[in-house]
Amino acid sequence: MQTAIFRTALLTVPRLGGLISGVSAASPDRTYQFKAGSNYVYSVRVEATEPKSVATSTGNLTYSVKAANQDGITLTARGTVSTQRKAKEGVSTRPPSFNDGVLRIGGFRFSDLGPMGGPFGTPNEVQIDTKGRVLRETGEAQLPQAFGALSRLVIEPLPPAGKASHDLATDCVLLTEEKQFRTPMTYTLKEVRLPAKEKTSYTVGKATGDLVPVKKTCELKTLATVGGQPKFEIKGEGTNTFDVKAGLFRELVFTGSILENSDNVTVRVPITLSVKLLEGEALVAALKPPAPLPKPETKPISADERTSLIADLKSENKAKRSLALNRIATVQPDDKKGEVETLLLGLLKSEDQFVRQNAAKALSVWGGKDSVEPLIKQLDDSAFPARWAAIEALGHLKDARAAEPLAKLVADRKDAHQASNSLKALGPDAEDAVLKLLEQGKTDQRRDACQILKVIATKKSAAALEKAASDADGLVSMFAKDALKTAKGGQ
Repeated sequence: MQTAIFRTALLTVPRLGGLISGVSAASPDRTYQFKAGSNYVYSVRVEATEPKSVATSTGNLTYSVKAANQDGITLTARGTVSTQRKAKEGVSTRPPSFNDGVLRIGGFRFSDLGPMGGPFGTPNEVQIDTKGRVLRETGEAQLPQAFGALSRLVIEPLPPAGKASHDLATDCVLLTEEKQFRTPMTYTLKEVRLPAKEKTSYTVGKATGDLVPVKKTCELKTLATVGGQPKFEIKGEGTNTFDVKAGLFRELVFTGSILENSDNVTVRVPITLSVKLLEGEALVAALKPPAPLPKPETKPISADERTSLIADLKSENKAKRSLALNRIATVQPDDKKGEVETLLLGLLKSEDQFVRQNAAKALSVWGGKDSVEPLIKQLDDSAFPARWAAIEALGHLKDARAAEPLAKLVADRKDAHQASNSLKALGPDAEDAVLKLLEQGKTDQRRDACQILKVIATKKSAAALEKAASDADGLVSMFAKDALKTAKGGQ
């Protein structure tokens, strides 16, 4: 069974770090003091020691404060977290796949942790009072304390004044996905909810200046059992640092484990989480947009190796052809580029979605003008691995013909994140198509358009961005102001 605790516009980062808000009676203040119009950026690192590998997810999360007044504090959250997996010593590895960007911890699959969607595509929003009680939020309630919505990653109810410890016992629900097999090799996923009981304790330590350490211990057990033991169990503890002057958490650290019991085996996965508020040079670096599409790494090969690869691409042997497809994407193009491109365009028509995926990936390196229209056609592919590879290839090929089809994906909210990255890679050639999204699109489309324009805008976009800076949506307004800086510095 695969468990997806974080699903679509709901959750993304495990809150195992406690992210706890206990403050002692001796503290000078015990309230959140987020400032309206401000952004708070936190670095996140999650490390899970899996049976065969160590998965490390790193990235930054930005909290934007839309409002802060007597009615409450309203925050939205956005971020980018990527996962790298390293095999343990002596353990054989398989070729990388599109699933490698997904953080898996035991039976848990954090399906929205990364660029695939969820809150990283559309921000979650939460409204709290100054004690951290949730007044309003997007997404789904009844979530475990140990795992929380992205919008509440650094928010917890602060304890009553005069208390040095604080205990919570809550009911919660884990969202899971069970495989429903249609044949021995094919299956669909069915959502199942597992009610659970959770106990959390916070103990406030001695303050050092404005900083208050808070120790958290937590234990979660599902009501569903296997052999008399909880199907899933989470245990751990951490120490978090609350700044009573700033009214927020500065650092959160957690160490624990996830236990999954099945009919045949029990899997225990140790996990650590650290979250830290960024300031100074670290904050400046975090706010700098990353390259939308890193250039594929390629190396030259000998003429004999190239001849062998071309022969394998033509082979009827599926195994040889598959290996050649993966290999050719890592090879520097040479005087045989036209021949290889023709072969890859032929494979782009394969009935096998993974052949189409790998052919598109290789066209990122070997493709030219003749590859653009076939890749645009593949944007309608029913298999998302093949679609995503085509989207990325179009970004690498930097042909203006791809701008409108990619912008349509953003407008339709279909593969919007991937399409946005490729539009950024196209640069000013995509500007007109993106401006249409800004001027005619719905709220989500306008948000995405502003973030794309932050990377590619020229002076052509200045007027539209000036208007968007007064948009009724706070995020559109904020993103437009950021993009305007790029436009005013453009050509």
